[in-house]
Amino acid sequence: MGSLQWFILAVIVMAGLGYWNYQRIDGQRKELLSAGFQISDDLKGNPGLLISSSQRQVAVLIPTGYLRVSFDQIQSAEIRSRDTAETETNFRIALLLENAPVPEVEIGYQNVHSVEIALKKLRQLTGH
Repeated sequence: MGSLQWFILAVIVMAGLGYWNYQRIDGQRKELLSAGFQISDDLKGNPGLLISSSQRQVAVLIPTGYLRVSFDQIQSAEIRSRDTAETETNFRIALLLENAPVPEVEIGYQNVHSVEIALKKLRQLTGH
């Protein structure tokens, strides 16, 4: 195979994986909604961070489904960053939880501006 054929194959594989990931996340979101979660705010991120103000709950769309916790289970929320080998910085919101299946969960964002906006909105909605 020539380099053009390898490139086309790589693009097809990446598109397929992107579509599969989209379908998986959409399925998690539908499952969450069918379990009675009422989305009032979508703070995006990777994995997705959803808020239900009326139910006073936060949901995170994790790879195996979703994590759903009440506002009271959030001890704190903070921004974390890590410089990667490519000199890019990885920005995340870390939710520190109590009485939850996991002690903390991180939600990634593309840049410092988007993570700061999401954290500000999260704090306004949850009081943390």
